[in-house]
Amino acid sequence: MNPPSSRHETNTPFILVSNLRTHLYVSLEKNTWLQKRIEELEEERNFLRCQLDRFIISMRSPDGKMGFKNTGAEYAVFIFCVTFFTFLFTLPVSPVKDPDGVLIRYKKILSTYQRVRSMSRAFQIHGVDRNTMASTSPIAELLLVAPEKMTDVGEFEASKEKLLDYARRCYKTMDEETHTKVQNMKKTHKLLPISYRFRN
Repeated sequence: MNPPSSRHETNTPFILVSNLRTHLYVSLEKNTWLQKRIEELEEERNFLRCQLDRFIISMRSPDGKMGFKNTGAEYAVFIFCVTFFTFLFTLPVSPVKDPDGVLIRYKKILSTYQRVRSMSRAFQIHGVDRNTMASTSPIAELLLVAPEKMTDVGEFEASKEKLLDYARRCYKTMDEETHTKVQNMKKTHKLLPISYRFRN
């Protein structure tokens, strides 16, 4: 009777590890799918925001005021669109939680900025506050301009620090050469020309 019992005890850890691996794989797959879905929804929201802007512009008369050829039907459509898009504008934006998330968000906004040439418009399209971008920009700038210096910054520890603290560390790690390169890239619109200030 002892051998079967021993064999059962030996198999138990193996089964447990196997189940944990399966659970981890499923969780990772689900997380990947959710991340892609979030990105798709954000792109759809940004597209609809642009459509609203175009719609509002098309409804303006030459003197800059809103005008409706058919006051009943067109005004009703306008009110519906404004209400619908206002709801979309207020949808929460998924917050970034680590340096990788900061870089992804930065690249998206940078791409939009290079297209519209307005930071405030780019921030509005992506539903991101200017101060939030300014406070985390050093992370993305260092990753893009001098990624080799990230080893000097060290790992981001979410349980012990905030992204603002990590951004401050990135800023302090930049030497004069890196600062100069960052400023030059901002002037040529290769980086967001956003300013920030960190207290020592």
